[in-house]
Amino acid sequence: ISSAAGYERRRKTIRATYLQVLKSHPEIAKRVRYKFLLGAPKPDQVAELEAEQAEHGDLLQVAVPESYETLFPKVVAAWRWAVSTHDFQFWMHADDDAYIRLDSLLKWLDDAPDAQPWSGLYAGYIWDGSEGRRTKPLRDPTAKSYMPYDQWPHESYPPFASGCGFLLSRDLIEGLVEQSPTFTFFRVIDVPVGVFVDRLPPKLKEALRIVHVDEIRPYRPLPLFRKETIVQHYMQPEEFKQFHQRALAAMEEEGGEADKVKDEAEQRMAAVYDLFVQAKVMRR
Repeated sequence: ISSAAGYERRRKTIRATYLQVLKSHPEIAKRVRYKFLLGAPKPDQVAELEAEQAEHGDLLQVAVPESYETLFPKVVAAWRWAVSTHDFQFWMHADDDAYIRLDSLLKWLDDAPDAQPWSGLYAGYIWDGSEGRRTKPLRDPTAKSYMPYDQWPHESYPPFASGCGFLLSRDLIEGLVEQSPTFTFFRVIDVPVGVFVDRLPPKLKEALRIVHVDEIRPYRPLPLFRKETIVQHYMQPEEFKQFHQRALAAMEEEGGEADKVKDEAEQRMAAVYDLFVQAKVMRR
């Protein structure tokens, strides 16, 4: 889970919401391990992070300067750490302002035809040019995802997954780690993953499957909570608790008459929202 020294409140919120499922549902806890990924802190941040690590033990600090521009090198460092320390089937990246339905994520991996086989899988909200999911670089220096010509001179990107939440199978991670000494610098996190997946050796490329998962939401839909959502991005810390309560109710298939009325109202709202998305007036 990508985070940073100044975002302790976000980490606290995540521990108190969707990560609680690891304590209440042993069958999920057996399958999931997590870390908050941080770069090198400033000297005045060290003591606070040491105290947090002593209390929770869930910080992975890598020797990469902390900034938005160094998110990708942080991720590469996390890949190297994961391959050298864990036996895993998938590696997932998520932002610390995204809520993850761990139950829905595992169900998708187990049941979705597109998730099979588990090798060669690169899955997420894929920007590939279809359905308005643009792949052209932003050249405006004021844009968050600005891409300078010297880093990417081409007019389009290969398909890539939104950084808010995406999966890579272990064979792809191992291939990326092996190729990582040749990686060049990128100032964003999601684009270079797609770029370097596209440059994997032929044997891995033959087995590669890039799978779009519409239930991973990089934008805020209406209504915000939808039962089918796997990852919801752009969540404020104060929104996590209510979203989490709805997610737990969905997990247990609980809810009284008031919830049914709310669901009916939300279904009508969702229908209108989906019409606007189909008309390309709003983004999904």
